[in-house]
Amino acid sequence: MDIAQIQSFFFKAMQTGYAVEGIAKTKVADMPRYKEIRYEDGDFLLVDRWCVNSDSEKSAGTTTIWYQGKPVWFMSYGGIYPERLIPALKHALRRTYSKALFNGGRGESLGDFEAGVFYVNHVETNDFSQFRGREEIIVRSPGTCIGESRGYHDYWGMSLL
Repeated sequence: MDIAQIQSFFFKAMQTGYAVEGIAKTKVADMPRYKEIRYEDGDFLLVDRWCVNSDSEKSAGTTTIWYQGKPVWFMSYGGIYPERLIPALKHALRRTYSKALFNGGRGESLGDFEAGVFYVNHVETNDFSQFRGREEIIVRSPGTCIGESRGYHDYWGMSLL
């Protein structure tokens, strides 16, 4: 087992995960308010599990990959995303995963200039074996060039090999 195989599986799994519209999310029985998405292929299993506090819109989660029943890689993320910004977040993630581009496990920076919504990913460390950063969505005020951060996730992760 090498890190390149795990990374390849990561992209395959994430292209059928959270960022894809219509993907079934399962409630986690022993963890109230948690949801998860599982993807299995041969000896690999990826579980993306997260929760959202509906009072604050703050969220946190983990994505873990197992190989033959042993954890081999994980990512943790958390912050706040108002519901109205989720489509922009999912668009950035989908676009990046479809290119098999590792950008701290999250999205590639992009913007919708007409709508004034920008996804920005500040990657501090960008190696699939160890990474860290912060993604955020910036919304530009109408008629100005000034934008304000309206949602973010801090993230980090590493290989467990």
